[in-house]
Amino acid sequence: MDTPLAQCRLLAAMMLAAMLLAAPVHAQTKWRHGLVQSKADAGFFWMALEKGFFKKRGLDVAFLEFRGDKDVARALLAGEVDSIELSPAAELNAIDRGADLRLIGSTMPGFPYALYVNKEITRWDQLKGKTFGVAAPGSLSELMAREMLLRKGVDADSIQIVNAGGSGLRIKALVGGKIDATASSSEYIPDAEKLGIRVMGLAADLVPEYPRYVIAARQETLKAQREAVINFLAGYMEGLDYAIKHRDETLKLAGRINDKPPSDAQLVYMYDEVIAKGYLSVRSEIPRARIEWLQNALLKQGTIRKRINLDKFIDESYREEALKRANLR
Repeated sequence: MDTPLAQCRLLAAMMLAAMLLAAPVHAQTKWRHGLVQSKADAGFFWMALEKGFFKKRGLDVAFLEFRGDKDVARALLAGEVDSIELSPAAELNAIDRGADLRLIGSTMPGFPYALYVNKEITRWDQLKGKTFGVAAPGSLSELMAREMLLRKGVDADSIQIVNAGGSGLRIKALVGGKIDATASSSEYIPDAEKLGIRVMGLAADLVPEYPRYVIAARQETLKAQREAVINFLAGYMEGLDYAIKHRDETLKLAGRINDKPPSDAQLVYMYDEVIAKGYLSVRSEIPRARIEWLQNALLKQGTIRKRINLDKFIDESYREEALKRANLR
């Protein structure tokens, strides 16, 4: 028979178990963020996940990757993700067609992009009438290629546009002689000579106004999950800040994501270019002037139908509150 002392201990253990079960569970808020497939600069963007900056702010964040900007935008409009990060050209296009989005931050206003051509092309005027590979008609790769040609006095309407897939596939098509040129991430620059292709110019030099990544979300999500939005931006800022200050860790992370060694030439080149040219925005400033320039370019090209009131669709309030919470030194 159990002794009174044993019975008391059993009762105490049962009461403690009941108290633990009844204690409130602080479940983390799930947040899904859409972005294009990882490239050599992935270490900058994934660092907030790697170091737990989102988690410490009560968020269970998942990064969902898509092939191109249009796919990312569609995922947001379909409710598959809570926020997206891509060229504002796709975001402006969605707004132009009635989407109730808001631009709320920017991780990378600078643009690590380049125009690549086959090795036989040595002058810009030789690009007239050539075949350009793009991710899709009206995609970022086409818009950037056309703008670079215009800056060099080449008739952008003279070129032949063909779908050639994502950045890696477009470079392969160029190397294989299936296309004459393509605009793509500048990570391929260190391997250009070995691949037998030529770099005609950098976006940062030819079209410095072109904005790279702007974060957007649906207005209904912003209203319903204001705290989550602010904490997401704050965690992201801290991740970018950490990545800038820890080169080796960032290269190691980029290598793991891209299944390459941290010393890979593409990874190293991209990291150093991003830092040297100041592409990142740790404080997530929204590049208003660049977005205005882009809107004018899209209107001229006929990509969007009417001028958008940016005062309505740019909302700095979430970023400003996030900046107060971010532990930036």
